[in-house]
Amino acid sequence: MMTRNRIGLLFVLLMTAALVACGGKKITVEIPPQIDLTTLGTIGVVAFDVQSDEQLPDDITLKFIQHLQSAQPGVPILELGNQADVLREVGFVTLDTEAVKAIGRKYGVDSLLTGTLEVTQSFPDVKIGKDLTSMSAASYVRGNLNARLRQTLTGATVWSNGAHGKWKLAGLDLAAGSPSSIGMSNFEDTYKKMLQELSRVGTVDFRKSYETRTIRE
Repeated sequence: MMTRNRIGLLFVLLMTAALVACGGKKITVEIPPQIDLTTLGTIGVVAFDVQSDEQLPDDITLKFIQHLQSAQPGVPILELGNQADVLREVGFVTLDTEAVKAIGRKYGVDSLLTGTLEVTQSFPDVKIGKDLTSMSAASYVRGNLNARLRQTLTGATVWSNGAHGKWKLAGLDLAAGSPSSIGMSNFEDTYKKMLQELSRVGTVDFRKSYETRTIRE
């Protein structure tokens, strides 16, 4: 009987220790953004280079700026125009280190934000069932965004990031003995969603985040 009681007491003590070890106070900690834009002075923005066969419903440069300033309100931004015009104003053809320095002197900006967006529509992705009695097809639009921040004093890159993904435009499902299913999204809404999500992901380094941690007492 004594042995059984001792075993039971030991079990209770072990369970209590485990609960204490797994317990603790949980707190939410604010993580500052990876990039503090206030340290970069006035940011000059060159309109992003867009490579697309489609007429996009929104301006990716404006979307990016909106997300950037939403993440860190009050950051001074000066929109400079498209790259060809800006380069012509400073007497350069390509956006190399010396061109970045010249842009800084010409427009009085401390940093320069540039970016590219490539938009392509994929060929329909067709899948045929193993029994050859069913088939599905879907077409997508793919977006690939890259952005870069450089100091105009030295031309050095201080930040770069990208975002990419695909968004469904249309789909078709066929199966023997079943009604066919055809789905087609509103193309303009899909493109707007693509630009919104690419901009949001591309500016993630400028936003603060939150993390739950356990404090042992």
